[in-house]
Amino acid sequence: MKHIIERMVSRVRKAGTVRTKLMLAFFIVATLPVGALSYFSFHQSSKVVNSQFGSYVIYAVDQLKLHVDGNFKQMDDMTGNILSYLIASSIIVGDEVPTTYEQYVEEKDFQNYIASLESTNIFKVAVITPSGRVIGNNFINAESLAASTSWTDISKYNNRHVLIHIPDYYPTPGNEYMISMVVPLNKSFGLPEGSRLLIDMKADTVLGLIKSFEKDTKSHLQITDASGAVLLQTTSDYVSQEDDKVWSRVLDTEGWVVEARVPYDTFYESSSVILRYSVFISALAILLGIIMASFYSIRFTMPIKKLAHSMRRFGEGDLLIRTPVKSSDELGFLSESFNKMTEQLVELVHEISRTEKLKSDAELKSLHYQINPHLLFNTLNSIQWKAKLARQPDIQKMLQHLIVVLDGSLNFKQTLLPLQKELDIAKHFIEIQRYRFEDTFTFRLEVQPELEDCLIPRMVLQPLLENIFFHGFQDGQGHIQMRIFEEKNILYMILEDDGVGVTPEHMKYIGSGQKVPGKRGGLGLRNVDERFKLHYGDAYGLSIESIRNQGTKVTLIWPKTTETHSLSKY
Repeated sequence: MKHIIERMVSRVRKAGTVRTKLMLAFFIVATLPVGALSYFSFHQSSKVVNSQFGSYVIYAVDQLKLHVDGNFKQMDDMTGNILSYLIASSIIVGDEVPTTYEQYVEEKDFQNYIASLESTNIFKVAVITPSGRVIGNNFINAESLAASTSWTDISKYNNRHVLIHIPDYYPTPGNEYMISMVVPLNKSFGLPEGSRLLIDMKADTVLGLIKSFEKDTKSHLQITDASGAVLLQTTSDYVSQEDDKVWSRVLDTEGWVVEARVPYDTFYESSSVILRYSVFISALAILLGIIMASFYSIRFTMPIKKLAHSMRRFGEGDLLIRTPVKSSDELGFLSESFNKMTEQLVELVHEISRTEKLKSDAELKSLHYQINPHLLFNTLNSIQWKAKLARQPDIQKMLQHLIVVLDGSLNFKQTLLPLQKELDIAKHFIEIQRYRFEDTFTFRLEVQPELEDCLIPRMVLQPLLENIFFHGFQDGQGHIQMRIFEEKNILYMILEDDGVGVTPEHMKYIGSGQKVPGKRGGLGLRNVDERFKLHYGDAYGLSIESIRNQGTKVTLIWPKTTETHSLSKY
């Protein structure tokens, strides 16, 4: 099912026109739910029907087994009662007709007792002596019994034997099946040695169950003995197949097997009916889906085709083309929007023509602004050479350091620099301050090894150092310590000084990135913090701790990286 859905979606995507896609989409939407419902309904219904059918067959077989086992138990109980009577009465029955009145009375009492055991189910009970004499049931013909093939077969067994057959030893021929049990009796029971007890039970109840089962399930049911010989079956002309559904139960008493065999087509007949209805419903859904898909696709694609034609004409340069608006629905809104868009595009073309001229003017101004840094560097170089010719080495060295610092601040091509280059610019700035304040301050730099190639935003250290000299120190007196180290791929720069510090009132403005009222400058710290956050995110940047008249501590945090494009957000 999943493969079918994926193939349908792929065909919709590959379809050429919108109309084809809509037809396929409507067709899938109309038929897929019905098809899926029919499939799952057939699957589940078939499963339930087949399960119920199988459960009924098993129930019928179990009922037949219980009934036959019950009949056998009843016959066994009757056999036990007769043997108990023989033992308790101590009668003696001969192989011949009684010659004395006493023998006649005992035998008559025994016959009356046997006759009392006969009931609706028990047809006849009798004792057959070795000479063929019948005791207990005058209805059995002794000559017919002696000539009976079934009795001859039974007489061969030396133990209890049960069979289902149509007896041929009654004077009135019948076609009713009987369950016959024959039990050998020894002479200890007062009977001639070799006598046998015969109990005939009607099998009409068993046959009724079999016929009812055959009628309900259109199947074949049979009872076989332990050797596999068929004792009773619904029909003798049934031909079994390998794909038959078979259920069987073994009787508890005789080891007989009750077997129900249902042809494959019969068992799945209900499923086939469900399948035919499911196919019919699916076919009807497909037909309706095709009709609906054709109707709606034409209705929706016609305005779209007209709009596509207008768009093609507009793309070819016909700026005055407009599409007609014939409805107030979404398609009408789309056509109206296209008309407005074409009008706006025409205005935009004119606007672009005006802005192109302004752009050219802006580029000329940009080229003009690029001249200013070159002019500044050339002028400083000229002053440097003048100082050298005038033998003023201090002025010459200050200009050398200033040129390096200005070159770093005016180089807009690189937003991220190796840490070593940024430290070099900071060192040049420190040297300029030494010429200014001489040896009134100390500067100590500690950098963890192997961090020189890590990247840092351009011109962030110099503004921090400049802030110390302009706001932290008095006449340049004090101590500055800068430490740079790494912890878990995070770089830390800690810049400490022992200057005048910052008042708590001013810290509120600095912490919020605002300019301190009445103070000159103050935007350098905010500029540094914003650049770190722009490059690396809000989790990184600058933090300040300060105690008035004790000093200030500035901490910078940023991720360790050596690729200029790896972490920059812009």
